[in-house]
Amino acid sequence: MFRCTRRGFTLTEFLVVVAIIAVVVAMCLPATRRVREAGARAKCMNHLKQLILGLHNYHDTDRPTPSPATNSGDPVAVRSFPPGCFGPGATPEERLSWVVPVLPFVEQNARFHQFDAAKAYAGNSQPAGVVVSVLLCSAGDVPAGAAVTNYVALAGIGHDAAGRPAGAAGNGFMGYDRTTSFGTIADGTANTIALAETRAGVGPWARGGGSTVRGFDPADVPVGGEGRPFGSHASGFNVALADGSVRFVRDSIDPRKLAAAITVAGGEPFDLD
Repeated sequence: MFRCTRRGFTLTEFLVVVAIIAVVVAMCLPATRRVREAGARAKCMNHLKQLILGLHNYHDTDRPTPSPATNSGDPVAVRSFPPGCFGPGATPEERLSWVVPVLPFVEQNARFHQFDAAKAYAGNSQPAGVVVSVLLCSAGDVPAGAAVTNYVALAGIGHDAAGRPAGAAGNGFMGYDRTTSFGTIADGTANTIALAETRAGVGPWARGGGSTVRGFDPADVPVGGEGRPFGSHASGFNVALADGSVRFVRDSIDPRKLAAAITVAGGEPFDLD
């Protein structure tokens, strides 16, 4: 009678198998990260696309303009992008941001009607405290439940650009109290950045001020990366141009090229490569 014996793994063989599995996992991780990052970048580009098209639709909607003399509606409607902030308040941070009037054009009409334009930001805490997913970059480090935005409108060159009046040198797409139209973007809408991604200074989406509108200082380098003016993704950040297109800009971009693309009437050559 023959006896059959079963031979188990030796310790050496077990360690070899574990080592092989570890190597395979290590080889797969970079590819997994690349796929995940590509997906996050595409999702954020879609968010920016929705926001810039929402701004376009706002621009194309006729709205009566208040007459300076009577404060009544002027029968001649003008078309423009919204100012950076509106409503009562002594500082931009006390007022509501440009995002609020754009809400109806990004499928947030019900949220828009919960705001009272006669009240300041603090007086609209309930609707302002709601998370709006289209305003968040999936790669951003945002605490769960935080009603903030990773997308800012660009005011121009210099940290004081948002507060400058219309027509000032170095102005960008949006200022706190100035409006821009397609006609005033002399450099061309395809050559002007309107919105950009950021992970720095992230703040409430419904509040005016630096969390939703900011200028750019070309001397503040590097441009992108952790704690820098722009950036949310590995090696770069997404921007929305005023013509409605969206593209990826690398952290290594020459800040002078970025500055040229931010101004609306600088007359500089456009090059984001």
